[in-house]
Amino acid sequence: MRDPRRRCKAPGCGAWFNLTYSNVYWCCEEHKSQYLAYQREKQKVKAQNRLKNKPVHHIRPEPTTVEKPLSHWLEVTERVVNTLCRETALANGEGCISCGTHSAAVWHAGHYRTVAKASHLRFTRININLQCDDCNVGKSGNIVAYRVGLVEKAGEAAVQELDNDNRIHRWTIEELEAIRIQAYADLRALKKAQEAA
Repeated sequence: MRDPRRRCKAPGCGAWFNLTYSNVYWCCEEHKSQYLAYQREKQKVKAQNRLKNKPVHHIRPEPTTVEKPLSHWLEVTERVVNTLCRETALANGEGCISCGTHSAAVWHAGHYRTVAKASHLRFTRININLQCDDCNVGKSGNIVAYRVGLVEKAGEAAVQELDNDNRIHRWTIEELEAIRIQAYADLRALKKAQEAA
């Protein structure tokens, strides 16, 4: 039986040789390096052609302020106002409005009238007070004790007015921006006052 033969695949050779292994495509060691370099070059060209012919996927640009939904601006503004109310209460040495504790692992800006029930009061400062995590999350706001603390802090008339305020208000992006700018300014002033003290 004859040994299997193959032509050398190295560029410019083409000589016949006897196969030692099925994955050998060169006739001598010198042609081995030429063949491997030729294969690498072929693969590079193939990859470049693949990239050239690949369709370009355009990444959707970040929406501008006008294109972002109202819910985004409500969330951002509420975060800033809550931070301001929380930091102001902590700077004044206030404790949790519901239970009165001054030591909590996490402080929240709790709403007396919830955002779901009275969204028009979500940025009203008297409606937002310092609460510990246990009262705000664990006891679902601890509303009975919250009301008692709010009456002590603001007076019965102010709390009655807050309870009876049932108007409907739809926030606009411009209103939210004005509230946010004012809250940022108040927060900066508070930080400067704390640094100066």
